[in-house]
Amino acid sequence: MTLLSCREKSETDERMMVRLCALALQAHQLQTVCGGDGTLAFGAGLSDPNEPDAWLRDYTGLTRLWIEVGQPEDKPLLKACNKADAVLLYCFNHAAEVWWRSMEAKLARPQNLSVWRIPTVAAQALIPMAQRNMQLQATIQEGVLMLGDGTLNVDIEPIRWK
Repeated sequence: MTLLSCREKSETDERMMVRLCALALQAHQLQTVCGGDGTLAFGAGLSDPNEPDAWLRDYTGLTRLWIEVGQPEDKPLLKACNKADAVLLYCFNHAAEVWWRSMEAKLARPQNLSVWRIPTVAAQALIPMAQRNMQLQATIQEGVLMLGDGTLNVDIEPIRWK
């Protein structure tokens, strides 16, 4: 799969790489959900609060998967749950546990919301791979994303919170 992405102005290398990992972790959905007839792409994310960091849309334009990265407020996530068949959130920084304790009850109701934790050590290990022109190899086996650039390899094993 070839991915074209430009980093958001205020986005860190770590966040950009976690966004890329989130997309890679869901790449199989293009085939399983849309039968290959859809678009899996990065959204406007940080620059437009009404768009996700990444999404999967079928050929009719229906949003089948809405992907967010970080520790967002509850209201935008709940809105997203009304706009898409499934919403996935990937939390990644050192403050994620504190954020989740304050949000868990607020986000308990939506059945189409899944919350995942990318371990901080793994997310930070991705930073050296962030280059202007990246060629990365991604393999997913038993829920673990193995991401490499030919020199560095990082295993990402998301932890499911919800």
